[in-house]
Amino acid sequence: MNFEEISRQVSTHFLQLGQSGLKVLVSLLAAVLILVIGLYISRLAGSVAKKILNKIAFDDKTSKLGINELCMRFGLGKSPTYIISFVLSWAVIFYAIVLASDVLKLFVIRDLFTRFLEFIPTLFASVLILFAGLLFGKLMGNIIENSAKANNLKGGLFISRAVYAFIVFFCAMLAVENLGFATQLVNNVVIIVLASMGLAFGIGVGLGSKTLVEGFLHDLFKKEDK
Repeated sequence: MNFEEISRQVSTHFLQLGQSGLKVLVSLLAAVLILVIGLYISRLAGSVAKKILNKIAFDDKTSKLGINELCMRFGLGKSPTYIISFVLSWAVIFYAIVLASDVLKLFVIRDLFTRFLEFIPTLFASVLILFAGLLFGKLMGNIIENSAKANNLKGGLFISRAVYAFIVFFCAMLAVENLGFATQLVNNVVIIVLASMGLAFGIGVGLGSKTLVEGFLHDLFKKEDK
């Protein structure tokens, strides 16, 4: 092996190394460029969504339905407009990350985000179920409370809150079941809670009607003695 052959092999290796390094550098630059463009588009999309929703007074309409208050209680955000713009911005960022990972051939990241994106519709459906339960529970509670006040019935507030809690709990269980988290466990929890509520109600009625039952039995046995 002479000097020319050695120099040719060395130059070939360096050329291959340089080409590989250049490919990696180009991929890195392309990934960074995709992320930068994705961040810009995400901010633009969020800003445009806010302007459109504010223009149609979306928050005012949802506030009348009580959705804004529910969003605050759940810590989702100060308004539905904020939530929608936030979700839209992050959806664009996630998509940019997936594209950048494809350029870098990091298919594990792509699979991870793909599974997460596939899970989002299920999560969204569960959130809708929970929101629907909260709204319907509040509606039914208000109807019962107002009806009790109009007819001068006692215990209307307690019954309205009990109905509200039951509807919300039932919808929460449906939302959890929709997510696929231990369906049998959810069913067992529902059965236990319903049985506990029935037992508590029975004990409460029994204790509350103790005097009435005593009077009834006393009168009954008194008549038999006569």
